[in-house]
Amino acid sequence: MTLRSQARALLIQAATLARLDDVALHFQNRRKPSLGLVVAVHETPASLANQFQEQLEWVSRHFTIASLEVFARLWEHLPKSDAKPPILFTFDDGRESNYTVAAPLLESFGGRGVFFVVPAFAECAPADALAFYRSRINPNSQPGDEKWEDWKPMSPGQIAELAARGHAIGNHTLTHERLVGRSPENLEREIGDSASKLSGWTEKPVDAFAWTFGWDAIDSKAWTVAQRHHRFCFAPCPGAIDARYDSPALLWRREIELRYSAAEYRLLYSGLADSWWSAHRTHLRRKLRVSPLHKIEVL
Repeated sequence: MTLRSQARALLIQAATLARLDDVALHFQNRRKPSLGLVVAVHETPASLANQFQEQLEWVSRHFTIASLEVFARLWEHLPKSDAKPPILFTFDDGRESNYTVAAPLLESFGGRGVFFVVPAFAECAPADALAFYRSRINPNSQPGDEKWEDWKPMSPGQIAELAARGHAIGNHTLTHERLVGRSPENLEREIGDSASKLSGWTEKPVDAFAWTFGWDAIDSKAWTVAQRHHRFCFAPCPGAIDARYDSPALLWRREIELRYSAAEYRLLYSGLADSWWSAHRTHLRRKLRVSPLHKIEVL
């Protein structure tokens, strides 16, 4: 177990015993009406559907499960202080289980998600999907560890159906590529051509982009291309979003997977762990030259 893992386990234990997560969640949700939260999820196998149902039931008591369209209203006006903050669920890579398991459950709570799709993965023939997953989606995967739900992609038809049901289809690069140090031609292919392909499938604009791999796996050139093609850019870097200061051009996401225990996901939703990532968020703002916004009125 790494030092970070040990610290995380101790924090979860301490927060659970002292109910610090409840206190932090109350402070986060009631004292700051400008806050919203974006959650990143990957695998959503049928075996974890009940756990996702239970997690959504808990979430719905503390947040308003929103769509991208509703979440974006944070930058039009702030909700009243007694309103539950909006939360947006996003799903990475375009696994078929996101279509069969996650989307219907989210809809049952009145929400709609953002599904960040890798078009080249969606176009894989069945015989090629596992090799693509191992080489592009999850290079750390060990043969024999994967279940078919990890690597079976959504089809273009399923992606189009999700868009028709009110979900947002987001761009996760054409081939799940690392974007640091790429040529302008490669960036346009991975970001611009990918957005065009997704828009062709859904017959809708692709407003959202999320880069792949780590929080720092992007540079200013790639981010500039992403901004040219998308309204929203989502970073794999945890943090609550404060609409008074955070720009839609750079939005934070907390990774909260279905396999996490109740104690673990409650800690993450509470924001107690966000301080670990504060320096990374500051670094990204400076690196990408994203300036804080001015305050807006609370209605």
